[in-house]
Amino acid sequence: MSETLTTAPGEAGRETRQADVVVVGSGVSGSAAALQAARAGARVVLVEKNASPGGSAALSAGMFWTAPDLRAYNRRIPLGKPGHGAALVNDYAEAVDELRSMGVRVAEEPTRDIMTFGIGYSTDIHGILDYCRQQVQAHGGEVLTGTPVVDLLLDGDVPGTGVAGVTVRRPHGGLLEIRAGAVVLATGGFQGDPAELNRHMGPNADRLLFRSNPGSVGDALRFGRRAGAGSSTGMSTFYGHLLPWPVRQFTAEQFLPYSQYYSGHTVLVNLRGERFTDETLGDELLNQDLTFQPEARGVLIFDDHVRRTEATQEPFPGLGVVDRFATAIEAGGRHSTAATLGELLDEVSRWGVDRVHLGATLEAYRQAAENGGGSAQGIPVAPGARAPQTGPFHALMVQPSITFTFGGLPTSTNGEVLDPDARPVPGLFAAGADAGGLSNYGYAGGLAPGYITGRWAGRAAARAARASDQNENREQGKHA
Repeated sequence: MSETLTTAPGEAGRETRQADVVVVGSGVSGSAAALQAARAGARVVLVEKNASPGGSAALSAGMFWTAPDLRAYNRRIPLGKPGHGAALVNDYAEAVDELRSMGVRVAEEPTRDIMTFGIGYSTDIHGILDYCRQQVQAHGGEVLTGTPVVDLLLDGDVPGTGVAGVTVRRPHGGLLEIRAGAVVLATGGFQGDPAELNRHMGPNADRLLFRSNPGSVGDALRFGRRAGAGSSTGMSTFYGHLLPWPVRQFTAEQFLPYSQYYSGHTVLVNLRGERFTDETLGDELLNQDLTFQPEARGVLIFDDHVRRTEATQEPFPGLGVVDRFATAIEAGGRHSTAATLGELLDEVSRWGVDRVHLGATLEAYRQAAENGGGSAQGIPVAPGARAPQTGPFHALMVQPSITFTFGGLPTSTNGEVLDPDARPVPGLFAAGADAGGLSNYGYAGGLAPGYITGRWAGRAAARAARASDQNENREQGKHA
């Protein structure tokens, strides 16, 4: 692999640039892929469509977490990919050590029971992203922002035969072809594409609040399919958190304080006044379950004990201590507080929730909780469940949101994108939310799986680029 990026005029004034590896997307997975490929000796071009790099990772709290072991992964994500899950948990400790070697902040002690089961470390995510970009440039690569990829370059323009680079649109107009031996797709999922969401999640997908960076609109799916890729499992599953209703607009700074992380300690009902899931599964799973309920709306019912404990505690380091119920009220969320539970239910019934069903639901839940769990009206009640009992009592109407999708392109544990017959598409790799199926309804984490799958893809892409160079040199030697 040569040490410098080269540029030459292309056809009809289109500029052509030569590289070894192109990474599309500068979030945590793309940044990790670019870092690993550069360290392996590849000439890397890291391409970001937004004006500012970092993707959704730059909006996160910086908790680097995942399942503590394969057994926990399989228990939480029974429909996940065991081979990928095993590789994820096996590589986690090494990835944490790598972050520490960057000189950025990584907590000394881990946080446990994240999202009810995970383990992780609070980190300086912005420091990590900055370090990766600096290293790409220090190794002779480039970072291009405000530069969307408009298409993949295919070998012979035939899907399935291989990828030869990308075509990008320059910030001030004009197209640039970047020819490369390997391309890594790390665009962050398809949550910003309404048509794709409706295809996989149904009509209530239109009701999902977008809680993500604006650039994740399914680029990897479109590019990958054109190159001959298949689709992964988990296409109808996603990550997000419950938000107050009827809030429709909010800024990135409000993503975390508006999230009702404490919902696992409440009773969650739909607009019919019925429970539909075990609340103790956690807010990110309740968020998905609510999407498929009438009008994708629900009501959290809880008492003042929950309000003054779980609803104000820091779910994990980096989120800060916030009175989330008060924040929801300030945001305009429909809410009520009453001295007695009966008075609260009367108020909630005025929102259109069936009062008779709601009263029966709460009574059945109370009995099951007092008996140590089991089920109430056919819905599980966890052994540690606690019914509302300490006044005043509170209700908040909530709606689901989407941060990133779990389905995407099928990949090997080397990050190779696979076709429908599970054969690698030559020269094409994917990482993070674009590499679908590692999470599937159950959530294995965001930053850590993104970073680790980026490591896989970056290393493999560098190897593929090196092999492509060697093959090209052999062909040139034959004709010399």
